Amino acid sequence: MGSVISINGAKEAPKSEQSRMETIIVTQLMVAAWKIPPFQRPLRINEKVRAVTEQIKTSETVEGVITLGKLRNDPSHYIVDGQHRIEAFKLSETPEAFADVRVVSFTSMADMADEFVRLNSSLAKMRPDDILRGMEASIASLKAIRKSCEFVGYDQVRRGKSSPVLSMSALLRCWGAASYETPAGSSSGLSAAGLAQALDQTSLQNLIAFLSVAHAAWGRDPEYHRLWGNLNLALCMWLWNRLVIDRDRIGNKRYVVLTIPEFKQCLMSLSANGDYLDWLQGRNLNDRDRSPCYSRIKGSFSRRISGDTTKKISLPSPAWASK
Repeated sequence: MGSVISINGAKEAPKSEQSRMETIIVTQLMVAAWKIPPFQRPLRINEKVRAVTEQIKTSETVEGVITLGKLRNDPSHYIVDGQHRIEAFKLSETPEAFADVRVVSFTSMADMADEFVRLNSSLAKMRPDDILRGMEASIASLKAIRKSCEFVGYDQVRRGKSSPVLSMSALLRCWGAASYETPAGSSSGLSAAGLAQALDQTSLQNLIAFLSVAHAAWGRDPEYHRLWGNLNLALCMWLWNRLVIDRDRIGNKRYVVLTIPEFKQCLMSLSANGDYLDWLQGRNLNDRDRSPCYSRIKGSFSRRISGDTTKKISLPSPAWASK
């Protein structure tokens, strides 16, 4: 056991509530003897458990702190916290692994159950942006977006003149939706973290290019905040991918090809449309609002293009836009 650190003003805890923690070598035989208390949740073997299993095989280390409970006059050790990590160690079939193990003495099984609840109750639920913030150091695409687009952030979105106008999680979900033929909030089925990890270099560059154009067109002004909402943003991204990025016009793809400056002018036309900004109030990226929103965007784009160029005006007419 490690050294005890003296802290001014600290008092010794009651014997029944004391604990000790050590970094030890756990074995398969040792963990097999640990018991599951009646309050433990059911064991579920999912992808996360399988990922931890592979990690243990590689590092021979069980990450995090495993909490065990002891009762007076009972030689057994009960698993209070870390059940799924312990199961991952068993599944790894690794003979031995390092683990931080905390052993707590309890006067009753009820007290042990209270500790279980405390350890599994967070003070504040982790939001998708909280998770992404923690992952930024290890996911290159998040760092690249933040470096190139300082108006994208993780909190305090649209709270002031210098605060971000777009959250990272919303951005990734909209970009994921825009990559499908029918843009919807649940198109990809991936979490925001999964979407960040799935971004390849080409998609990342196209996303950053779109964000730069959108920011130049809409800026941070509060009166344009609705344009950064999921509905308008995802549909504009959807058009960006088809009018600017996808330049293949073979077969049915006969709609207009736009340059980046031309697309910027179209985005600016949305910010100049007061009726459209009012209409966006309370609208979401769902089946009810998607089609009428696209019709308004398409009309605004058509008017801007016809006023600035002699190009034949033909924009995508997807099946979902006629519903």
